Amino acid sequence: MTRSIRSIDPTMLQRGQRIATITLASMAMGAPGLAQAQAATPAAQQQASDKAAADAFKRADANQDGKLSRDEAARLPAIAAKFDELDKDKDGSLSLDEFIAGYGSR
Repeated sequence: MTRSIRSIDPTMLQRGQRIATITLASMAMGAPGLAQAQAATPAAQQQASDKAAADAFKRADANQDGKLSRDEAARLPAIAAKFDELDKDKDGSLSLDEFIAGYGSR
């Protein structure tokens, strides 16, 4: 028995070639972007951590004076446990910078 081979529709062949070309081009163009995104990850993670710390600081700063007293810090046990260590200028309160330093090392 001999099977007949159907001829390939030229339109379908052209569509397949276009799809393959577009797919390969997309992959080639996406690879540098992926590498760039992976390289930026530590900075992006640090920025996200700093934002989370600033948000936590703002919530804990009950009187909104821009610093955390020992009583305000008590709401955050991990910070309260290190309050004296984090209070670098020994003024009895934590500035946002002092808080962020401690928040990142929880």
